[in-house]
Amino acid sequence: MIELNKHVRPYMTVKALLIWVTSILIFAAAGIAVHFFSWPVWLYYIFAGLLVLELAGYVFLRPLIYTKVTSYELLADRIIVRQGFFTVKTQMIPIKRAQGVEFKTGPLSRKYDLAAVRIKTAGLGINMPPLQIDEARNLKTAIIDIVKEENTDV
Repeated sequence: MIELNKHVRPYMTVKALLIWVTSILIFAAAGIAVHFFSWPVWLYYIFAGLLVLELAGYVFLRPLIYTKVTSYELLADRIIVRQGFFTVKTQMIPIKRAQGVEFKTGPLSRKYDLAAVRIKTAGLGINMPPLQIDEARNLKTAIIDIVKEENTDV
């Protein structure tokens, strides 16, 4: 199994920090509502505690754990993705069964030279972990070429 790129952890951390800043704004608005409506003061402590828990769990621990427990394997005829901490989920898709491939990059993922690839079949889709842009483009092209060559109607 191939481990994730070294840029995945900082990418996930920065992405989570941006979401955390949004949470700060939401909890600040809630704090203003506490003051404006004369609600109990202990709500401030709950908001602060939730922000600290989100910072510790979502911003610092999740990227660390995700990069340790997520891996993938690209074989000639199938793709295998394994992820999960408590419940380990292993997904396998035969490349010949693929019906579509999505390739996505955003400003933040391009900064870290990463892209998201989703491989779709008739009843299932598999999200690949963030891959380097070149590797993701090569994967997309390889899957499309293999699917084009397939002539069976199974």
